Amino acid sequence: MPAPSRRNFLIGTGAVAALWLAGTVPANAAPPLVPIRSGPGPALQSDNVSPEVAAVAIAQIKQVKARYFRAIDTKNWDLLGDQLTGDVTVDTTDSAGPILTGRAVFVNFLKVSLALNRTVHHGHTPEIEVTSPTTAKVVWAMQDLLIYPAGLRVIGFGHYHEDYRVEDGQWRIAYSKLTRLYLDPLGQRALFGM
Repeated sequence: MPAPSRRNFLIGTGAVAALWLAGTVPANAAPPLVPIRSGPGPALQSDNVSPEVAAVAIAQIKQVKARYFRAIDTKNWDLLGDQLTGDVTVDTTDSAGPILTGRAVFVNFLKVSLALNRTVHHGHTPEIEVTSPTTAKVVWAMQDLLIYPAGLRVIGFGHYHEDYRVEDGQWRIAYSKLTRLYLDPLGQRALFGM
């Protein structure tokens, strides 16, 4: 059976709501589960993952990335390490950096490269595909701000392309590649017109 289009999904949910309001559906009946699609792209979960498992995984993965950003910006290196698998691979070549393999290697790289900088990282609009009960693929839109000691500020936009995996009972980042759409070095006073 082909997956429902967005139009069919909206019509279907409208029909359920109309029946509910008309009293033909019992008040305690749960609405039918409709497969969620992300438009013409892949489903948000593969066929071998139940919607309930996918929903929990998506919520947990969002928390992992939120802690990741907070850990970098507050320089909480232990917290950062907890968000990564032991064998994580991080590709920073699009920002003129290296490809790093291993939790300790990546955390130490950031300790050295960000030691004197203030940073602000924001992740937005995640596209999360739960590929199995223990694996997922995610694309995050991102914006970051790097403030260097000499007053130079760099603002950037792009996407994180990531693989997540359950390790030791927790979702963690197993692979991450940052691709840049825009990277703008700004004078300290030029940021947002200030």
